[in-house]
Amino acid sequence: MSGLEIAALALGKAVAKAACGVWFGDHKVASDLSSNAIDLVAERLTSVREQRRFIRAWDEAADIVADRVQPLVVLEFRDLSLNEQVAAVEAVRETVQNARLTDDDLFRQDLDAGYLDRYLRSQDADRARRAGLAEGAVNLYNLLLRECCAYVIEVARTLPSSGVAGLAELLRRDRQILNELSTVLALLPDRRGVDDFERDYRQLVANRLDRVEFFGATLSEASRRYTLSVAYLSLTVAAASKRSGLQRDSLGTPRPVEEVLGSSRRLFIRGQAGTGKTTLLQWIAVQSARSGFPLQMPGWNGTVPFFVPLRRYIDTDLPAPEAFLREVGRHIVDDMPAGWVQAQLRSGRAVILVDGLDELPEKRRQDMREWLAQLTSSFPDARYVLTSRPAAAPEDWLDNDDFTVAELEPMTRYQIPEFIHRWHEAMRSASRTDQDRQRATTYENHLLGALDKHRHLRQLAGSPLLCALLCALHQDRRGQLPANRMELYEVALHMLLERRDHEHGIAPSIVLSRTDKTLLLRDLAYRLIRNEWSDADRDYVIAMLEAKLAAMPQVKASPEIVYQVLLERSGLVREQVEGRMDFIHRSFQEYLAGQQATVEADYGVLAANAHLPQWHEVVVMAAGHASPTGRGILLQDLLRRSDKHDTSPKDRDILRLVALGCLETSAEQPPALAKAIRAAAKSLIPPRSAAAALALSRAGPFALDLLMDATPQTETEVALTISAAVQTTDPAALPLLATFAADSRPKVVDALLRAWQHFDPHEYAFNVLRESPLIGGAVQITDPRQVDALHHLGRLTDLRLARIPDVDLTFVHGLPNLRRLSVEDPRTLHPLAGQPLVSLTVSRTEVPIDLAPLASMPRLTEFRAFTRVWNEQSIAGLPLAELGLDAAAFCRLTCDWPALKKLELIGAHDLTELPVANLAQLTHLTLEILAPLDLSPIAQLPALDNLRLNVKAEAPDLTALQDTHISSIEYTSDSIDRVDLRPLAFHREVKVRVPRGTTVLGASQSGGNISVVHK
Repeated sequence: MSGLEIAALALGKAVAKAACGVWFGDHKVASDLSSNAIDLVAERLTSVREQRRFIRAWDEAADIVADRVQPLVVLEFRDLSLNEQVAAVEAVRETVQNARLTDDDLFRQDLDAGYLDRYLRSQDADRARRAGLAEGAVNLYNLLLRECCAYVIEVARTLPSSGVAGLAELLRRDRQILNELSTVLALLPDRRGVDDFERDYRQLVANRLDRVEFFGATLSEASRRYTLSVAYLSLTVAAASKRSGLQRDSLGTPRPVEEVLGSSRRLFIRGQAGTGKTTLLQWIAVQSARSGFPLQMPGWNGTVPFFVPLRRYIDTDLPAPEAFLREVGRHIVDDMPAGWVQAQLRSGRAVILVDGLDELPEKRRQDMREWLAQLTSSFPDARYVLTSRPAAAPEDWLDNDDFTVAELEPMTRYQIPEFIHRWHEAMRSASRTDQDRQRATTYENHLLGALDKHRHLRQLAGSPLLCALLCALHQDRRGQLPANRMELYEVALHMLLERRDHEHGIAPSIVLSRTDKTLLLRDLAYRLIRNEWSDADRDYVIAMLEAKLAAMPQVKASPEIVYQVLLERSGLVREQVEGRMDFIHRSFQEYLAGQQATVEADYGVLAANAHLPQWHEVVVMAAGHASPTGRGILLQDLLRRSDKHDTSPKDRDILRLVALGCLETSAEQPPALAKAIRAAAKSLIPPRSAAAALALSRAGPFALDLLMDATPQTETEVALTISAAVQTTDPAALPLLATFAADSRPKVVDALLRAWQHFDPHEYAFNVLRESPLIGGAVQITDPRQVDALHHLGRLTDLRLARIPDVDLTFVHGLPNLRRLSVEDPRTLHPLAGQPLVSLTVSRTEVPIDLAPLASMPRLTEFRAFTRVWNEQSIAGLPLAELGLDAAAFCRLTCDWPALKKLELIGAHDLTELPVANLAQLTHLTLEILAPLDLSPIAQLPALDNLRLNVKAEAPDLTALQDTHISSIEYTSDSIDRVDLRPLAFHREVKVRVPRGTTVLGASQSGGNISVVHK
């Protein structure tokens, strides 16, 4: 064993000790790391065997750190002698080992490596001089100390919740946790130097935002936080703006949000309460920080995220770029190089994630639009994502700024079970005994069965927030489930405010009953609503508590202490930003605010504000809380306002929608008023907005009766009628949907196809889609359960199968009219032999795909294989007009291509073997370039007019194209930084398309014959 290896192992142990002290959160343990912190923690375990196993786990963690340290030293400081390397490593060990971690900031949730680095240096400022390190060794010491601070943070945050419960969980899952630790450290980006601010920032963003809270009464506060990157469920969206250029999938299938992001640089995401908007932005930030985006988003890796929650700027100026780091912690901002954020924006690497337009008061939203417009015009190459509830802004709100608009879809009947499984998996991972884990599995199976039987539960479970609440309440109440939304919130608050502490034996420093907490929180919630605030300054909240507590003599504590208890023990409020309090989710705030409004009998205030987006849910919740008399007053006021001659048509519809929503939450309804509201609701039929469709779907069984009597005429009216019927989740909607089956208008067909996922696949296909014209006979399928129902679709001619692994194509034999097929990851192509297909696209297979069956498909004129192939000679005799193939495989083919017009070559390394003489009719060529490539051979293609270059390496020299007839060149990869067009200065007129952010050389020197479009 070398001296460097010994030193690295010793440093690994020191880092492990520091991480153990920080993780366990015990100042006694952490204050003196020269003693064995790990042994001190192990003493909390009662069994000697458990103590030994705990110590062995930390020894392995030390080895994992050492395995990172040694290659770093050898590779980055190879010019130093071995003695200098060892001395620097030893010096870092001394600094880490001798530190006394007594600063409270080190034990807060927003730990960051930069702060820890500064803290350790302040404790051991003269270490490098005392160790006698030369200049090169000092550089190694500085870099390695900063790196080890990152390791301490990552080790501490990878481990389960701290305390004795965390000890037990570490012992139970030691192997899994150590594997996760290896992965986490391996994912840390390489440090370019001791002052690598970007690396520190990325780590901090990932650590701060990679957490999601699962509501659950049986969990500790720490265990309720679960790793977002593990728990995240991919959401689906449907585009809503044609102007943006991205429409709903033309085949009626909602697209995964990752695909939409991958094809958009500016995205406006709208979604109802609880649909996961903030969680989505957190996921984007974490993946950006770790360069961990999936294949659908290759251009997003290498980006730098900036998370901007608009709730922080209700009464302050919106942030300038240098203030974008406000959300990620207070310690790192001082280290930021001057102009760093602007540099990321100009380079196109920045991703600006703007959360919660709806949380700004209406009068401030125009300010926000102007702020965003200034950003996009000043930094057009950056990426922007904005979220909002639909009521806060119409679909076309950002059309002038070139934003794609996408609507978050409710979870489907197939996504809901997946979400429920992940929630219970989180519970199982935090359980301490096999019995608890088995109990979680039992609850999971019981809840899934209940959802199959009860429509109202399926309707509640459509959003991630309410689905998580259902899971928690089902477990907390041992299988009992709420009957409606009001009851769901009521029992959730009961769980959060009282039962969780009681069942865990938690005794707070003062006694606040559930009634006390509710009185205080609902007063606060209503004040925030009335002031159009999403959060409030701590001093304001404390002053409000002081005034409220004056009428609550049973509470024997100062408002400051009460405030702290509410933060720590209510589970409803938090301080995400130091000194500013907000509710953990706006839905709870609206529920409590509605309750307080009824307590204060503010029915006139509710009715007067009911047309405002931020009041909609408050009014609906107030109707559920109100007494029969109060409810009657509220509903009467809403109807009276809607009927006034000076009420605008838009506000009239909104007021009637809110009144209709009130019926959903009202267990007791004045018969005459309910009848009047339903009569008024007829004016909303057919629905003319997504909000109207949602309100109708929630209005109970009579909504379907109304919809059945409707006679929608326009394409949009029919589509929204379908949407309203689908969102009732009632199988009785099928006859209504079937009445639109013959409608061939694209929006209508699109709505019918998207509805498929919400019903039994066979029943829906037979009753609704059997005679549907589809969209040009085409449909896209992403759910394997729909595949077996395809034979019901009598007019299906074009099928696209996506995201269905190892799909068996035998079902194609039952589709006699099928002519075009696109499939990802087919098991084999042999079932296609002899089929009358004219077009076939194959992609993403795990192993090379055999093309032999294609020899017996003489009608095939289009074939693309975006994967590895064998038996490629089988396509040689086909009359292909369009072909996509691995470049090497194509060059091996020896045949004429008399009809080939379009060719796409995958993985082009060398074109010298390109059969130019056999491609006389080729007009379109696409090249995926993985290495430097000589384009000379394509200059010999006489008919070539259009060239597309998917460059994943160095951009090729265009000199060989000077004398060609090419009129269009398009660069399709975001990974390209610079394009040199100077070789085309004397070329005929040519249009060149490049991604935003690409530097273009030579266009201005071409005399106007080159036009450049940034897309």
